[in-house]
Amino acid sequence: MDSLTQVTLGAAVGTAVLGRRIGYRAALWGGICGTLPDLDVFVPFGDPVADFTYHRSFSHSLLVLTALTPLLVWLIIRIHPQTAVYKRQWFWLVWLALITHSLLDSLTIYGTQVLWPLLDTPVGIGSIFIIDPLYTVPL
Repeated sequence: MDSLTQVTLGAAVGTAVLGRRIGYRAALWGGICGTLPDLDVFVPFGDPVADFTYHRSFSHSLLVLTALTPLLVWLIIRIHPQTAVYKRQWFWLVWLALITHSLLDSLTIYGTQVLWPLLDTPVGIGSIFIIDPLYTVPL
């Protein structure tokens, strides 16, 4: 999916999980976490074909994102220590924002290696287009 949709979905997840308790910061961190997996486009893998091949691989793995979640929660709580009381909710916010990114990408025709490194085959259902206003606008 496009970055705008991923940021919007992450912000919606953040608002749903912690919005009432911490306000705009929930949407902000949800949006940031919602787009983090796509930052692999800035990693040079050697050539354009490799760059395309490795996009949506390790950075979209449910296992990698789950392992990354505690580190991100720790970082967020270091930045906003007054919200440490919501540590469990921060975990859910970060994890859901990251995971929904990969799951949404797996609905496109390009697919995502959600089970990397266990399975290198991308999961691609092809039920929505990579840029789909009918999905993004209601968010």
